[in-house]
Amino acid sequence: MRAFPHALLVLCVLGLACNRSKSDGPAAAAPGSDTANTLASGPGNDPCAVYIERAAPGVRCEAIDAARCTCELVPAVSASAPDVAANSNSASGAPPATAPESAVANLEFAKGPQNTIVQCVSGPCPTRSADFITGAYPPIPLPASGASVQLEFRAMHYKPYVGTYNLVPGRNYIQFTLEREFGAPVSAAFQFEGAPAGTTVECVSGPCVDNKAYAIDKFPELPLKDDGATLLLRFNAPGYRTAMTSFQVRRGPNAVPVLMEKAPLGK
Repeated sequence: MRAFPHALLVLCVLGLACNRSKSDGPAAAAPGSDTANTLASGPGNDPCAVYIERAAPGVRCEAIDAARCTCELVPAVSASAPDVAANSNSASGAPPATAPESAVANLEFAKGPQNTIVQCVSGPCPTRSADFITGAYPPIPLPASGASVQLEFRAMHYKPYVGTYNLVPGRNYIQFTLEREFGAPVSAAFQFEGAPAGTTVECVSGPCVDNKAYAIDKFPELPLKDDGATLLLRFNAPGYRTAMTSFQVRRGPNAVPVLMEKAPLGK
């Protein structure tokens, strides 16, 4: 398709293609440059400039006078609509625009009872497993139209809770409230395991009832406003070094290991 127009232009440069016959007049030879001068009339009695532009796409001609025209090659124009963004990037030297990566939602959970677990039950769930809310939850890919998920929260002595959350790209703070089951314990009870005979225990810090030393089987229950309170206990036993234990307690029974080191002889 392109060979013919270019050949036609060469002929016009030589002053031949724009003449139907010698009777149309002598051709004016063009100098060897980017422009070509020809007779002003072409086949069909069209002006030479009009004829060349019609027959040779990519050529632009202008009439000089009644007897001559000048032509030059121009870049071919695509038949499709121009890509404005691509042309802009090309002109500025910027790399071509690429489609944005898929957005993701990162979940951050509000504080809940001790050992609260979360499980995704509906929506674009990244996992169906039950995980502790204190761990890192997998990111959730989001479609362009957005998404929502249903999450179930559970903890010992609490009623399960299912909430629906509309997600946005980036950080999503997930709030929830668990209601205690009817008859659930409100105090922490303790069972000390591995303690030597004659061991006493006293509460040093935390939600202590008092700071007295108690035999391990007489230690009182501790009323708790929230699960997960930190308690520091001190243990003493004949023939053993004093030991300190710090741990988190929850309502209901708490098994507490007692690790004590024997004291050197004579002390």
